[in-house]
Amino acid sequence: MTLQAIDITKDFPESRERAVLLEMLKVIRVLKAEGIDAVICGGWVPFLKELARDSRSTHMMSFDIDVLLRAKARERESIDRIKHLISTPLDFKLSKTASFTYEKTVDGNLVQLDLLADLPRLREDESVLKFYGSETSLELCLVDGAEDLNDHVETIYISCREGEEVETFELTVPDCVGFLMLKTAVCKFREKPKDSYDIYYYCRYSEEPSVIRQRLAEFAAEPAVGATINSLKTNFSHEDSKWVEMVLDHMEITDANDRDQEARLILRTIGQVIPLIP
Repeated sequence: MTLQAIDITKDFPESRERAVLLEMLKVIRVLKAEGIDAVICGGWVPFLKELARDSRSTHMMSFDIDVLLRAKARERESIDRIKHLISTPLDFKLSKTASFTYEKTVDGNLVQLDLLADLPRLREDESVLKFYGSETSLELCLVDGAEDLNDHVETIYISCREGEEVETFELTVPDCVGFLMLKTAVCKFREKPKDSYDIYYYCRYSEEPSVIRQRLAEFAAEPAVGATINSLKTNFSHEDSKWVEMVLDHMEITDANDRDQEARLILRTIGQVIPLIP
């Protein structure tokens, strides 16, 4: 199916979010051209998946770009290339607040690039590792659950029109299994309302529920996927479950009747994706 190209100037008016979106697409283009194995993850995934499917998305864009560097991208020669690309031509500078974050200002908007790795923590308090190239090094943040991502990724395509010019971008993102695995893991550890909302939004808008249910069932024997299914069952079990409440809080729904109505929809949405496994 060929989707209509999104119009950057019409569909996404000037804002910090649009500045980050355009910069993210530029980062992907540069990394792909250099053969760097990078996965866009985090809060961008529901937005990008829906955008690729329907040429539109109502999911809130993120203010940072989460780039997961997989094993090949962490080899010595790749580390040197990535470090060079970040500074030239991407023109990012190392943040003063986090060793794995790079920043730049685009039209007065702050854009942040977070470099991540899919490795397990050897110690609970270990969150950042340094990787060495032949001439330089990069510090990468370890992502909870990412060590089990394996092949749970997919390629999506987004075409953008700016004036008369149309460019198609190829992006690698976690697939439905990978996304839910990462989000349930991170939500378990930090319990941030936006994370539980991302789970709900993805299951409702970013992929067909039947596809999610089938894929989860297909890989349920994998310990990490089984744990993801159990986490969804437990944390979205009833209307006043903590993760349901976090979704409602993120949506800023305050009226009691409205919260009850939306809570029922949340439970129905998550219930549609949980596979029926004995």
